[in-house]
Amino acid sequence: MFSDGVIAIIITLMVLEIKLPAFTSDNVHDVIRHVGVYALSFIVIGILWLNHNAMFEQLEKVNASIVWLNFLLLFFMSLIPLPTEALGLDFFSSQSHVFYGVVMTLNAAAYSTLQLVVNKNLTHIPEKNRRDVNKLNWICTALYAISIPLSLISIYIPTGIFILIPAIYFIPSKKLSPNRL
Repeated sequence: MFSDGVIAIIITLMVLEIKLPAFTSDNVHDVIRHVGVYALSFIVIGILWLNHNAMFEQLEKVNASIVWLNFLLLFFMSLIPLPTEALGLDFFSSQSHVFYGVVMTLNAAAYSTLQLVVNKNLTHIPEKNRRDVNKLNWICTALYAISIPLSLISIYIPTGIFILIPAIYFIPSKKLSPNRL
């Protein structure tokens, strides 16, 4: 329940921090882009929350490592509103994409590490399923990580990566969807 409360506060802060420009016929694209960035971050947080809950539902026992890794994940999640605001305000800046990529990489790495430790305690789940989930988590982490230097080349490649990773969650396959053990 603590994690649910923290995640709810993170989403609330993100909503409060969104600063949309005044809506005029001249800046329709700016407003849509800003809302799109917010929606992307909202979806990422939602997926993290769903996977987090699914992960913890299967756990019978929580140890200190899991608690501290969970705190680390929640900390990195609490940073998501910052690059969301930066990317929404200055989408065409490579620095905004770098910032978003760094924070998402930290979130993905924290989640992947937490999942790895939790999976060691899920002996009732077949080893292959646990390996597949861990593999996909680390692939997504690596994609977020490579978005950082790619942001300096073009903002469109990391934007594609930022959209691709949450889209993977919606692929209707137990094998490909993260945390579907």
